[in-house]
This record gives sequence, structure tokens and C-alpha cells, in this order.
Amino acid sequence: MRKTSVPTPLFQGTNALKPVTAIPGVEIITVTPATAKEWLARNTHNRPIRDSKVADYARDMAAGNWALNGEAIKFGTDGVLLDGQHRLHAIVAAGTAVPMLVVAGLANDTQNTMDAGAKRTTGDALGLDGHKNAQLLAAVLKRAWLWEQGDHKFAANYNPTTAECAALLRDHPEIHRSVEIALHVRATFRAMPPSITGVGHYILSNISQDDAVWFFARVGDGAVSEPGHPVLALRTRVTNEALSGTPVHSYQRLAYLIRAWNAVREGRTLTRILQGPKDPMPMPK
Repeated sequence: MRKTSVPTPLFQGTNALKPVTAIPGVEIITVTPATAKEWLARNTHNRPIRDSKVADYARDMAAGNWALNGEAIKFGTDGVLLDGQHRLHAIVAAGTAVPMLVVAGLANDTQNTMDAGAKRTTGDALGLDGHKNAQLLAAVLKRAWLWEQGDHKFAANYNPTTAECAALLRDHPEIHRSVEIALHVRATFRAMPPSITGVGHYILSNISQDDAVWFFARVGDGAVSEPGHPVLALRTRVTNEALSGTPVHSYQRLAYLIRAWNAVREGRTLTRILQGPKDPMPMPK
């Protein structure tokens, strides 16, 4: 195979996209937005487009994080696009050319078997790269990325891609420590989800590492005796919700952490933590 910017004679031009040989043909082609639009005109028999997936791919492509990993754009023997519509739409959205493996001349009924395997998650990818506690690390990275984007309630209908999580980890390797702290807290205070503790530690330790060491140690062990101490209010609310089975949005527990943190930093007592599902997210101080 060779890399080229236009379809080669193997595909008999962009209008045919059929291999010369009796078996499917394969090429690596740098697919431009114009070519992607042309190929999408052949997208006459496919599943509905997921806009969030297109946006994920487009962000990676625009950032130069798209990898040529062997996954192919696939065409049937009649030139119909069988697989790759999200990637092609992403090329158009990103406005950039991307090298793609292209296979033409597949039996059209093979479309039923495409994308049938288990999706490799961000946690799977981090584990393959040798990171410890990969699944929890992925969960903390996703929430940290959303927080950095200004989505403080984790309300967006999209998540960062694996490449975006890896980039965040490269820029902020201290997130590994946040994951370790989350596991330590989880060992003694199981009511607090470790992904929330982890992202909370990442956010709050950027304000004061020393204060974060003390705060999260007390969140875990509850070793404070003063009436009205914010950590006791935090632990009480989270424990009561866990015992009652009350459904709680994940961002609410992060809000509890931040409210208790702010009160500790300001030297205030706090007998109850109030945070409804529609209340704004408090900002850490």
C-alpha cells in the first residue's frame, strides 16, 4: 500500500471506487473535506448519524490527534458507503485532510457485521499504556476535562475522546495522585464516589496543596470533633443519601465537597450542606 492524496487506479477513480481485482482493494488515501463530501453522497444505507461522535472525531482531527490505526472507510461492490460516515462527516466539520485506510469492493451484506466488536474504552487504552487504576483514572480525567471546558455540572451530551484524556494527563500528571487520594478516601468512606473525590482533589489541590492534604484526609477519616465542622456536614449528607438510596447527580456531590472546602478555608461552621439539583455549582475558593 502507498499513501496518496487521490484515489489510485486500484479504485478506477472516485466515481467507481471498485477494485480492479476480484478481491477487495485497499489503499491509504489522504481524504480531504471535498472528497469526504463526495463519498458521503454514497451514504445511502447506514445507521443514523450521532452528532456527538462526529464532534468528538472532529476535535481530535483538528488538534492533529487522529491516528491512522487500521480502521477503514469501507465501500460495497456497488460503490455504496458501508462504514465510515462519522469519520467522513468529522473531516468536513474539522476542515482538514486526514489519511484514511480505504477498502472498496466489499460484499454489501458484510455491513451487518461491522462495528460489532466491544468498543475499547479510555480506561482500556490507559491500561494498555501501563497506567495503574486505569478505569478510575479515565473517570477522573473525563470529569476534569469537562470542568476545564467550563462544564461544571458535567451536563454536556459528549465526553472527551481518549486522545483528549491522554493529552490532559500529559499536561497534568498530578492527576495520578488525585486518583490515589480518591482510593484512600474510598477505603474508609465508601459513600463518596471515588471519581468525584478524584476530580475534587484535582480541582482543590490546584488552589492549595497543603490545605487539600488535610481536607481530604479528614473527608476520609472524619477525625474532627468541633460541632458544626464543615467536614462533618459533608460526611453526614453523603452518608444519609447513600443509606436512603436517594438518586443524586454526580455533580451534586462535587458541589458538597466544594461547599465544605470553602467553609473550611473561610473558617466558617456549617451544620448542613444545601445543594439542590438546580442550584448553581459553587466555585472553589
